[in-house]
Amino acid sequence: MIGKTTLFSFLMLLIWQYCVADIGNPRFSRPVLLPDTTSQTLLAIILDEPIYAASQTDFADLRLLDQDQQETPYLLKKIATSKTVTQRLSSVIDSQSLQKSGENGIVVTLSLDKNAAFANGLTINTQQRNFDYSLQIMGSSDGNAWHVLVDKATIYDYSRYMAVSNRDISLPDNQDQFLKIIVAEATQSRNSQMLELTRTLQAGEEQQRQEKQQLQVEPLHIEGIEAWHNQASTQAEAAQAFPYSLSNFTISQNSEQKTSVIEIDSKRQPLTGFKLDINTANFSRHAEVQIAQPGVQAPIQVIGTAQLQALHFQEINQLQTELTFPEQRQTHFRLVIHNQDNPALEISSISAIGHAYQLLFLPQAGKQYQLYYGAEKMTRPVYDTASIEELLERGYQTTSVSLGAETALIPSKQKLNMSSILESSWFLGGVIGLMVLVLMWSLFRIVKRLGNLPE
Repeated sequence: MIGKTTLFSFLMLLIWQYCVADIGNPRFSRPVLLPDTTSQTLLAIILDEPIYAASQTDFADLRLLDQDQQETPYLLKKIATSKTVTQRLSSVIDSQSLQKSGENGIVVTLSLDKNAAFANGLTINTQQRNFDYSLQIMGSSDGNAWHVLVDKATIYDYSRYMAVSNRDISLPDNQDQFLKIIVAEATQSRNSQMLELTRTLQAGEEQQRQEKQQLQVEPLHIEGIEAWHNQASTQAEAAQAFPYSLSNFTISQNSEQKTSVIEIDSKRQPLTGFKLDINTANFSRHAEVQIAQPGVQAPIQVIGTAQLQALHFQEINQLQTELTFPEQRQTHFRLVIHNQDNPALEISSISAIGHAYQLLFLPQAGKQYQLYYGAEKMTRPVYDTASIEELLERGYQTTSVSLGAETALIPSKQKLNMSSILESSWFLGGVIGLMVLVLMWSLFRIVKRLGNLPE
């Protein structure tokens, strides 16, 4: 019995090793047509209908290999509109000093940290109100040779009139580690809010009145100075919508349910909606999009609904014939229009819209690449894409490349997959049958031993 158990375990181990040795083979490949350039580029392969038709739903089977059959990391992204966002970041000031210039002027000298980014601007921090000062900004790369960056910059605060102020000074592009802020007139005079009144009285009557208002001299008081630089980054916004062709569609009428049923065949593109061309003039109908769910209790799933409607009367022209839904890659959709007791709509054509995907990668000099896809069961690869993502964030543009003709690959001998074996009815039946045989053999041995016992 022990020998049979050992043999059975050994056979199961062989089956396990056989099953996990392979995860599938791609069915198709296409060469990447690289641009004729020697400069570094970020390349983008836009996936097309043959790839959508043959690839896995999550694109886990896509592999980019070079001529040595080495995998090349890639980043798969939806094609989306983007916007440039500018952030103001601090440029660290290492030291600063102040000197008087002339009777009322001052000169502030700043030295940026040697590792700091060059400044795109300065901010003069002061708590003062109601002022207007003119400044000159000079720059130097070594602290000796100076040149003018901004000749006449103005900081101001007009709080006595309105909440309007500016304490920022924008600088042109430069490579200056040292900056000078020159304020030729660092004081300003303004009338005092106190009024001196002198009255001359005689016999209780005012003979003379004098009013004097003092001028108040106020120096510029700087609490601190900030240097900053601008850093632009590109952020993706909404995914773009692209038109897609449909394989075929058929329309039938269900008189019992009072519905129009449209069966739509697609090529597994990443669709997000359908648009109907309807010749009927005026209508309003509820419609829904359905997909099949094999292997579940509710085989039909509604993925989108809409109210199709049109109103054309005199100057009124209203039309809404689109149905949208979350992205789906299916071979078949069903569109149901509820007519109730109304005549069926006259539908002339149906078009599809959806997302598009691109595969981004950094090519190596002297390498040629092939894109492989179409394997039935492959796990999604985990690549290091930090460099690609940073280039995109910095706003670097991609270069689109095309793919060559599709080549059907000869599949190698497929080895069994463990999950397929475990889910197979033959395997389950065999296991149950084996257990029954073992149980019957055990019962037979027990009965035989009982029969040999002395009475």
